[in-house]
Amino acid sequence: MTTGEEASTTQSRIKAIDGVELGAALAGAAWLVLYGVLLAATRNSPNGSRFVGEVLYLVPIAAAAALSVVAARRTRQRVRTAWRLLVASNSLWLLGESIWAFYTYTTPGGAPVPSIADAVYLASYACALPAIVIGLGLVLVGRAQGLVDALLVAAGAAAIGWQLVIGPLLPSDWNAATLVTFIYPVLSVSIVSILVAVLLSGSKSIPASMILVGAAFGVSAVTDAAYAYITVVREYASSSWVNLGWQGEAVLLCLAAVVAARRSEADKPGVIDPDITLLPAVVAVLAVGGLAAADLILVGRLSEVTLAVSVLLLLGLLVRQVVAARDRTRLTQQLRTAAVTDQLTGLHNRRFFQEMIGLEAERAARRRTPLSLVLVDLDHFKAVNDTFGHSVGDAVLIDIAQRLRRACRASDLICRYGGEEFVCLLPGTDAAGAAELAERMRATVGGAPVLVRGGDCIDLTASIGVATAEPGTDGQVDIDALVNAADMAVYQAKDLGRDRVVASAWHPRPAVDADLQLPAALVWMSDRIDRALGDGSPGAAVSRWARLTAERLGLDEAAQRNTAAAARVRDLGRILDLAAPPATRPDPEADGRDAQCAARLLVELADRPDLAQLVAAHREWYDGSGAPTGCAGAAIPIEARIIAVCDAWARAPADVSGGFDAAESRRRLLRDRGIRFDPVVVDAFLSLVDEGVIGLAPMPGPVAGLDGTPKP
Repeated sequence: MTTGEEASTTQSRIKAIDGVELGAALAGAAWLVLYGVLLAATRNSPNGSRFVGEVLYLVPIAAAAALSVVAARRTRQRVRTAWRLLVASNSLWLLGESIWAFYTYTTPGGAPVPSIADAVYLASYACALPAIVIGLGLVLVGRAQGLVDALLVAAGAAAIGWQLVIGPLLPSDWNAATLVTFIYPVLSVSIVSILVAVLLSGSKSIPASMILVGAAFGVSAVTDAAYAYITVVREYASSSWVNLGWQGEAVLLCLAAVVAARRSEADKPGVIDPDITLLPAVVAVLAVGGLAAADLILVGRLSEVTLAVSVLLLLGLLVRQVVAARDRTRLTQQLRTAAVTDQLTGLHNRRFFQEMIGLEAERAARRRTPLSLVLVDLDHFKAVNDTFGHSVGDAVLIDIAQRLRRACRASDLICRYGGEEFVCLLPGTDAAGAAELAERMRATVGGAPVLVRGGDCIDLTASIGVATAEPGTDGQVDIDALVNAADMAVYQAKDLGRDRVVASAWHPRPAVDADLQLPAALVWMSDRIDRALGDGSPGAAVSRWARLTAERLGLDEAAQRNTAAAARVRDLGRILDLAAPPATRPDPEADGRDAQCAARLLVELADRPDLAQLVAAHREWYDGSGAPTGCAGAAIPIEARIIAVCDAWARAPADVSGGFDAAESRRRLLRDRGIRFDPVVVDAFLSLVDEGVIGLAPMPGPVAGLDGTPKP
């Protein structure tokens, strides 16, 4: 419980005590004072003392029985069960006292011992004992150390109670009367022992009403012992001050019922206070020491009872140590598991992967065996979160995680790497074996749609990178190089159209990037922006299409290279969109601000003003209605007109099955031919598509249409 919760709880309790509970407590205290005054006033009046000791005596007991019924109705769960038993206990107590009063008024010499009243009293205790156990003790069930603690404290308290309360009352001659008189303090001491055991076992989940009930029976234990002592030395009378103790018990039971009813008590989580779990052992030691001291002072030697209790408590302490050690081991394992487990998917997390790859790298170097890594990145997963919400996205991640787990072998380690990325460590697996497993994982991800709530089906694919390390001549495995190689392989898979496996060991980078003369960091940043926004084909694919179109149109080699380079980084300016929520991102076609931003970056970071003018103009429309300058026709560089057509094809719409809708994409290009796009460029581009030189746009899942409108 936090400090704020504790303060709130304390304030609520104080508020309750200031009202009805405080009134009940004051009324109970006033009754005890009044009853004590009446006992003293009628001490010399047989009829008056009998009326006070037998009739008025029933008032708080009757109130306790009635209030117990209210408490049983207002409480819940195990507390209600306890109060139902207390209803029976208090009702039996009232019945027993009524029978005793009847004997007193009708039988000369008072009630016999034993009598029907004693049988009813014992039945009352028989109901009270399980009520206390249920109300106080069941919070320890399922916690072995708590049970051992409770037993230790109960044994110590019972031993002390026996020595101080019960032992002196042991009669020399046993008969029915002495047996009944002896049983009362035994039952009371048992109840008090249970109360002390639970209070000192470290539990914070004891209902307040049950504590008051325990206190009531504590008063009863002392009163029963006093009654047993009185019956030994002289005859019990209705005017005895012992009655005041039982009246106190009844008042406490009334107050407990009021508290339970007012607070509608129920089960609380079983929280253990670690600061007081040492107390059971302390109580056990003090109990043995106290018993030994009492024996040496009173009889000059240790009694058999003290020795027996000492042995039992010692065994209990040993058991407690064993249980505590077991609990600590289990807790340590649970904490360790939680620290290395991803809470959402149940897979191991990145921290565990980093630990294990170090160990496996050392093993691979020692044994001179290969170590492979498979990095899985779900394609367009951001669109799932944007379209369906993060809760559905979480459900999809859980489903994919289970698919990947099933695809892996027993010797493989599959972990969640972060976000929509998963990583699989393959000890002793060469490049071919890793590629085979990666292909199986890719097929597992895309083999069937993910069914989410509401009956929606989501088709997903994955871009997978594979890297394999062979221990070098120095016998070492470069972990950073291995991870970076797998990461770069994922980028290559994205660039080549997604939904594929690329192994860094046997797939070269596309030749189209070799002569673009672009800074690697700038290309990397453009790819990351494209990956984050996820609403178009990879820059590498658009760059390749642009170069092929420029070649078809007869542009020279330098123009082809510049067209491909500008297309590769055309979306650099959309870095401005990353900070905005998807719903509020501006349309990149609206004012061309992203193109202008990309142009500035190319000038300032790459010193390529020749490419900057091409990127800045690729948002212009052929009829002059575009942005940012509104130029038209031949005033727009031919390279920019080519990039515009390739970019539009890259942002193609999806059909009803989630695949590429080639017919609709062609229709839109032809619709805007002469308006947005240069007719000559459109015809050249579509001829390449018809010839199969340019393939379908690799854009599965939710993408943006040619008009910039997001498609479901």
